[in-house]
Amino acid sequence: MSPLSANLGPWVCASIPLDDLPPVFIESKAGALDTIDDVAAWVTEQRPELDRLIIEHGAIVLRGFAVRTSADFATIVACFPAYEGNYKGGAAARRPLDKGVYEATQRTGEQTIQIHQEMFYVRDYPPRLAFFARKVAEKGGETIIADMRKVSANIPEKLRERFASSGILTVRNFAPPTGSMVETELMDRRGWDFAFYTDSREEVNEVCAKRGMEPHWHDDNSLTVYSRLPAFVRHPVTGEMIYRSAIHTNPDQRATREKSESAIKLRASQKIPSDILLGNGEALNDEEETAMLRVVDNATIAWQWETGDLMIVDNLQIGHGRNPFVGERATDVAMMN
Repeated sequence: MSPLSANLGPWVCASIPLDDLPPVFIESKAGALDTIDDVAAWVTEQRPELDRLIIEHGAIVLRGFAVRTSADFATIVACFPAYEGNYKGGAAARRPLDKGVYEATQRTGEQTIQIHQEMFYVRDYPPRLAFFARKVAEKGGETIIADMRKVSANIPEKLRERFASSGILTVRNFAPPTGSMVETELMDRRGWDFAFYTDSREEVNEVCAKRGMEPHWHDDNSLTVYSRLPAFVRHPVTGEMIYRSAIHTNPDQRATREKSESAIKLRASQKIPSDILLGNGEALNDEEETAMLRVVDNATIAWQWETGDLMIVDNLQIGHGRNPFVGERATDVAMMN
């Protein structure tokens, strides 16, 4: 456990227990900050220091605080500047739980969610992201993170040059409107009405234009959306150029498709299969995929979560994912400036 220089008052202790890796753990002392109003007051008072720690280390975890419900989580999120964007056109189907608070992705427990930055496929991404472990799973289900600064520094030079020159093309498919039905196994089967929170094509086109996406409508009323974005983004505070993409997830996605007969059939039926490619439409070769997966794996961090844990990450510096799980798991998320 590494010492930490932080001035957070007498009610908490802070440390970096994971060998100098993010996140910073901030634990409430016994008998302190035992109401949500106390916690909100402390967060408000300590905001400058918390903001500094998030920028410097990439992520913080609040543990042992009186945050027990989605409403409590919303109260803490409200202590930070609000993100004016939303999840319209997002990759995962989500329902709102409270003001500014959404349920985590509904993907089923046997699936691994690979490391990514939230909304990496749109131009206007949320600067910060918060996670609240309302209930941890019986087994597994940990939210994992990766230091994307480390990823950026270790991308092989030739591959970095390809990324920088061509950018990244993300292709995502949406089914025709499905109403209230939610697909939890194959994300391409979710209706565009659910993903965009509207049944109006015109509104979908407006969202795409605003978020830097290109919609392509099919005769069966399904939708393919293209996103062409740079592979590296300059951090607005630190000035670092940081890798922002999920092209490294493709090997696992292909392996998952090969194991699922329904996924194979769905992909075969798509006029334009979902994928993440170089901006010129080329896929990474096997050697490049292996190299990227190794770089991301080497930067990935996991630990045992506890019910009530609340993590805030810098959404450019830190990627996140999820381990498979067994049993009930309830995790809330919120986007923040």
